[in-house]
Amino acid sequence: MARHQVRLSWVDSLMSPIKNITQALVCLMLVLLCVYTPANAQRKAPQKNVRIKIERANFLRHDDKIGKNTQSLNGNVLLSHAKTLLYCDSAYMYNDSNTVIAYGSIHIIQNDSIHLYGDKLTYLGNDNLAKIRENVRANKGDTWLYADYLDYDRLQDKAYFYDGGKVVNKDNVLTSKNGIYYPNTNNVYFKDDVVGTSPRYTLNSDTLLYNTQSEIITILGPTTILNSDSTLIESTHGWYNTKTDYARLLDYSTISKKTYSLTGQEINYNKPTGEAEVNTGMILVDSVDNVTLKGNYGKYNEITQEAFATKHATLLHVYRMDTLYAHADTFHIVPLGDTSRLIKSYHRVKFFRADLQGRCDSLVFDFRDSIGTMYKAPILWGQGNQMTAQEIKLYTREQVLYKTDLIEAAFCISPEADSSGYNQVKGKLMTGHIKNNDLYRIDVSGNGQTIYYPHDDATLIGINRAESADMSIYLKERKIKNITMRVSPSGNINPPLLLGEEDCKLKGFRWLEEYRPKTKEEIYLETPIPDGLMPQIDVYEGYSFDELGE
Repeated sequence: MARHQVRLSWVDSLMSPIKNITQALVCLMLVLLCVYTPANAQRKAPQKNVRIKIERANFLRHDDKIGKNTQSLNGNVLLSHAKTLLYCDSAYMYNDSNTVIAYGSIHIIQNDSIHLYGDKLTYLGNDNLAKIRENVRANKGDTWLYADYLDYDRLQDKAYFYDGGKVVNKDNVLTSKNGIYYPNTNNVYFKDDVVGTSPRYTLNSDTLLYNTQSEIITILGPTTILNSDSTLIESTHGWYNTKTDYARLLDYSTISKKTYSLTGQEINYNKPTGEAEVNTGMILVDSVDNVTLKGNYGKYNEITQEAFATKHATLLHVYRMDTLYAHADTFHIVPLGDTSRLIKSYHRVKFFRADLQGRCDSLVFDFRDSIGTMYKAPILWGQGNQMTAQEIKLYTREQVLYKTDLIEAAFCISPEADSSGYNQVKGKLMTGHIKNNDLYRIDVSGNGQTIYYPHDDATLIGINRAESADMSIYLKERKIKNITMRVSPSGNINPPLLLGEEDCKLKGFRWLEEYRPKTKEEIYLETPIPDGLMPQIDVYEGYSFDELGE
């Protein structure tokens, strides 16, 4: 009996966490999952003076040696208490305390629907409590509970198990150190060392609730669910439907696989379709292309690998030892049917890397050829140069930028180190060649114009203004060293003091340093695209940017 008293103290301590179940389910809006707990149940009035009755026994005798007013029953014993029937091989009836201690082939039937089995039983009639020990089984419909220690509260219809219990329900098998089974509401509360298995998943948890009718798992503590395809769910709050493989995960849960991980404050995950919808705090990490996508709303499909993020959207792309940080209204990762994909960024795009910054309305990066294209008022800053055009293409090889194309109204400007002037190159089409992260040659095709500041050693010679249909400009250490002009070249050199400020600038000159994001934090600043920067075009080479909406 001392052991039984210790077990009851555990039951009292278990009641406190049970009170939190209703609050968790309200947050999850599980209207169909009605939890029967001490916090929300109206306990039935105790059935006082309801005596345990002897219905039958092969042998019955009074045995005062065991206790006063005590009866010994043997063989085919059947007792009743209100709507409860108790079967056993033998029993002692303590009439004064309205208690039965029974042995062998224990079988309790409650309301013709709940069946309890075991090898030993202490039944407290006044407390409506059945304590079943050794080889314990509880059954309702297609649900079986197995344990060695179980206390069943008949009035509240709760079965407490401890020191290990297992519930088998269809394909789902769940075990835990302690727990409570609510047959009336079909809920099982599992606590401590929870393990769940089925052909589709393996689960480990600290605390959870399982409904044997809906087969829904309610996550109430740190939980991992490993699907058969190696998809891993990590959550502390939410629910998971084991029949449909649909999950609603809260409190910054994570879904991950070998090539990606998805985290969010609220994730609605449909495993059969692969679709995951994230509200607040989305973080998608793609380990294949070293891309991280963030936003306060987004979606990801683990089957097609399509993703998009919006609402304070951010994209991080790791290039070797450096990281590019980009911000836009929306990022859309589009799979191309093979291992390649597009990253479409729109609108109000800004990006920062230590050696490269830029902004535009829309940008596409194509992993098939590693080319990024900036659309609508693009501005690119790198190695002291400012580049503008109606469209800018960035060419990378092994994640290293090696060439840029400035298409239509191309303009490249860099400050002159020894004066307040600016080296300038202008043309219809401009191609910049980059090696070891330095711009070393610029090829201009069509209406080429330049203003630059030649030096003799460290001495400024003058200001050279030249024009040619085509030209090539060679640079070293970010300074112009030589110009090759082709097709109708012309030019002159003037002392700096003879030219006014405007004569030192090509038509359309604008120094746009104030619009450059100088840190990764500044990509989030609301600085509009400069008005009148250049005529705009709406050609996107077949790319559509608004199919997902704003």
